[in-house]
This record gives sequence, structure tokens and C-alpha cells, in this order.
Amino acid sequence: MQLPLVQPGSRGRLAPPLLSPGGHAILLIREVAVAQKTRPLAERCHMVMGGRRVDYTIRRNSRAKRIWIKIDEHEGLVLVLPRWGRAVDAADHIRRHREWVLEHLIKWEERVASAPPPLGTGRTVVYRGRPIPLKVRNCACTEPTVEWHRNHLLVHLPRDTQPVLADILRQSFRAKAKEIFLRRVEALAEDVRVKPKRVFIRDQKTRWGACTTLGTVTFNWRLVLAPPSVLDYVVIHELCHLRHPNHGRRFWELVESVCPNFDAHRAWLRENGALLRVS
Repeated sequence: MQLPLVQPGSRGRLAPPLLSPGGHAILLIREVAVAQKTRPLAERCHMVMGGRRVDYTIRRNSRAKRIWIKIDEHEGLVLVLPRWGRAVDAADHIRRHREWVLEHLIKWEERVASAPPPLGTGRTVVYRGRPIPLKVRNCACTEPTVEWHRNHLLVHLPRDTQPVLADILRQSFRAKAKEIFLRRVEALAEDVRVKPKRVFIRDQKTRWGACTTLGTVTFNWRLVLAPPSVLDYVVIHELCHLRHPNHGRRFWELVESVCPNFDAHRAWLRENGALLRVS
């Protein structure tokens, strides 16, 4: 059973509640991003709403049956239109969902503002839910190495080459994740009363974890960037699927018996999951 990665700003669809239209003037300015002979597949637009500028991207999808609105972690506000959709339809849709749009845009802007700086700028990385200093040194070594210290991370880079620091760190974090997940699965499996057969660590883009009927559990290495209690929740979630391969009442009762605050951990992932990255 798969545990979906659901979070604000993901590329999954977010269906906002229907709101009454607000009578606010909207200035629509189209900036075509991808020129085509017919209608462009993507357009950058903006409007003035509620006294502020609202930028958004229009994308067209031949499989879309209606207009979808979502917050993308990189692009911000995105509207997915059917092929026949018009830019004015997107503007009308934003106006009808004005409160939802403004609320989620503010949350997205706050996440962007609080995101860690690019590697090499602030020289910090996040591990187990807390920022730790990152130190980088050039040396006469032939291969890059990463040293894990209690209060900082030390990376040695060869002088004669310029390897990508983010790639080196991701590889080291993934190795660290394997150690942590094996340890936590062994400990928490006793509480759930299951015996998983295999544990895999993946670089999943759309899931935090997965479980198979053969007893294999898989986890996303990026969870080592989250607080330990959040990682434990995902482990418990997948282990509970070994007993209940669904999301029925008995499954959630089992999850709650082992992790009483699971709702808080799910909410944390929805709000912060997009920030769990090394880049």
C-alpha cells in the first residue's frame, strides 16, 4: 500500500472549496511563455486582486475535463485548463476562489521566504529537523568525502575538480537514511507486531513510503531531513499496512494506538514536505 506524498505546493491537484465571487476589479495581462501556432501550452499571467498583484501560470492539458487550481512549489499559482480553455476562464476561476488563492499564496510565499539558502550561500543543511553548519574544505584528496560531526558537517572536496556539492550531500544523506530507517523499522515493528522482510531506501518524487503484500517496505531518504517524530510516523504508517493493506477504520485505529499524535505529523508533512530537499 502506498503512502501518497500530499503537501501544499506539490504537483498533485488541490481542489479548493467553492467560494462566492468577489466583486473585485481584475487586470489581466498575458505574457506568452511558450509560443505555438494555436494556443500556447503555458502562459505567464498576472492580475490585480485585493490590492495586490497575483502572478500565475496557465497550463493546458488535453486530459483535463475542467479547470484545476493548485500551488506549485516552484511556480506558485498554477491553473490547469482543458485544451479549449481560455485565459479569461482562468481569471474568472481565480476570482471565484479568491479567498483560497490569497490564503495559499501567502503560505507559499512564507515557505519560500523561510527556505534554506542554496548550498554555498548560508552554508547550512537541515538534518533531523534542525539546521546544522556545513563546512567545505579543498584538499589533496582524489574523491570527495563527508564527515558527520555532532554539531556540523564537514565536506572535503578535491582541489583539481569541481564536483556538485548537492550531489555529494544527497549521497551521504541517503546512506545515513538507510542506517536510521533500519534501526527505526526494527524498533517500531515490535510495537506494530509485524516482521517486515525487506527495507529499501528510494529517491521517490511523489511518495514518502510504500508497502507491498510480500512484506517489503520502502521509504524516501528525504525523511531524514524531517524531525524524528515525523519519520517515525511514516515508518509506523507503512508497518501498519502489513496488517491492514488499506486505509480503513481498523488501519487508522492501529496507527493511532502506536502513534497517538499522527494527525500532527501528517499536517507537518503537508505544510513542510516540499522543503525537505538538498539543493
